[in-house]
Amino acid sequence: MTDHNQQSSCKYVQVNNPEPVFTVPQDYTPWPFSLKLMVKANGFTESFSFDIASAMSRRDGIRKRKPPFLRRRAMNALLMAMCFYYDPLSNKVLRSLREIALECGLATKSLSGEVSITRAIRALESLEKDFEFVACSSDCYSTAEIFFTPKLFEFLGVFPLSLSEARLKCLAAKNSGRESADE
Repeated sequence: MTDHNQQSSCKYVQVNNPEPVFTVPQDYTPWPFSLKLMVKANGFTESFSFDIASAMSRRDGIRKRKPPFLRRRAMNALLMAMCFYYDPLSNKVLRSLREIALECGLATKSLSGEVSITRAIRALESLEKDFEFVACSSDCYSTAEIFFTPKLFEFLGVFPLSLSEARLKCLAAKNSGRESADE
């Protein structure tokens, strides 16, 4: 019995990738605000702010306890990717959950070759329904548009003024890009 416990404490058998990490693609240039948001989101699910959000969801009767460790790791990798692809102008993530799951290592491939993003869907469902950090445009998470809520920015420590300044800077950069393309 002790041998089994020692083996299970060293290696997770519940998931294929117990330590998902978002790998930054080289062919995409994010907004500078998105990079700042990534810095704030790094390790968020292990922070005191997330503990407070968990306590609030327990208080409201949404959750009975803090999400499991592996789910929190998946949520953290997913948050990092969503922050990287975040567009401040439209307040949405510019990639689908399927693409993000592949970049985070949250997708699994079956023997028949089918790709499953169930782990990413569960993490996104938790971020949406349990904590109200994101909002999705439809119930089909794999194709839904993902929007950030003011609650996420509040818990990440991003002030509304800095968010509106970032939106103005992005709008100015987008407009100057259009003017140079017209010339």
